[in-house]
Amino acid sequence: MALIILLASIALFYYYTFQPHTILVSNYNQPYGMTVYNNLHQQTIKDLQQLDIHWVRYQQNWSEIEPQPGHYNWQQLDAAVALANANHIHISFPLQTAPAWALRQTCANRLVFPGPDEMAAYGSAVAQRYNGKDGHGYIESYEIGNEEFDSLWTGKWDESISCRQPHFYGPILQPTYKAIKAASPQALVGMASIWWVNALHIQQYMQWLYQHHLESFFDFANFHYYVCNHDPASAVGEQPSFEQEWQIIHNVMKQYGDGQKPIWVTEVGWNINGVDQDAHCIVSPQTQANYLVKTAQVAMDSHVVRRIFWYTIDRGNDGMSITQTNGPLPAFNALQSFIHNYPTWSP
Repeated sequence: MALIILLASIALFYYYTFQPHTILVSNYNQPYGMTVYNNLHQQTIKDLQQLDIHWVRYQQNWSEIEPQPGHYNWQQLDAAVALANANHIHISFPLQTAPAWALRQTCANRLVFPGPDEMAAYGSAVAQRYNGKDGHGYIESYEIGNEEFDSLWTGKWDESISCRQPHFYGPILQPTYKAIKAASPQALVGMASIWWVNALHIQQYMQWLYQHHLESFFDFANFHYYVCNHDPASAVGEQPSFEQEWQIIHNVMKQYGDGQKPIWVTEVGWNINGVDQDAHCIVSPQTQANYLVKTAQVAMDSHVVRRIFWYTIDRGNDGMSITQTNGPLPAFNALQSFIHNYPTWSP
């Protein structure tokens, strides 16, 4: 019996030590995260720990990682993954902002979106490197695209809206999902975020994905919620409230028998100044805090939204950063208090 126990202990040690693609970090199901862009460093880790946040959504552009076909600059992403892994922080990584050489789809008389083969090859390369088996660490979640498939602005409304359509995105979703899963089977793979906060558009975008039988190629639905200086509790014209937006998405999913699939909110924020943000959308620091807590409360009460990532932290004096160069804003303390009171959400 002692020998059996010893062998079992050795087997468990091997499994959990040398199979990092398995969930090793505690608080995997904790629902809170921060989105950061190109700036994951030790201070960010310290702030996440102080907030008791266990997820980070780390953004780096594909154009920086693979500036030429097959030529990769992994150093920055390697460092971010290593830092997060070492500090027990889970990572979601959007495959975003394709290099010019990968653009194959045309809209508004310009090349704007990558081709399916190019996107799948990139997804495969990233997932293979960070599958936890090859010594480069582990990424636990991917998003096939960021905002680019739903945010193009050409200076003309009709022209821009014609480019924010799911038929540009649909062909990319299936091959990229399969490529990531082949390289890193246990990683989650979500859809790109719906960015345009317009009720009819949100509904039609999701319906198109389901009408074209793409529901098997995203593990979670995904939206961003940016509404200038408006209260997330209120609808304004065609712009839904935060609660209405998740309900629109969820109702389409239920309509097609996919209502158990989770929704993630991977960016939401309000700016307190015009640094790197729209100066017409400024709110007070206290209002920023109130609105961020409101979104957390609604997400928690939904029992459908499973994860929320606020934008952003440790980005100098960026108007949306909940820390500024002179210290944390009221939003930092408000979110810290909320997370302390509600460390997990009921399913």
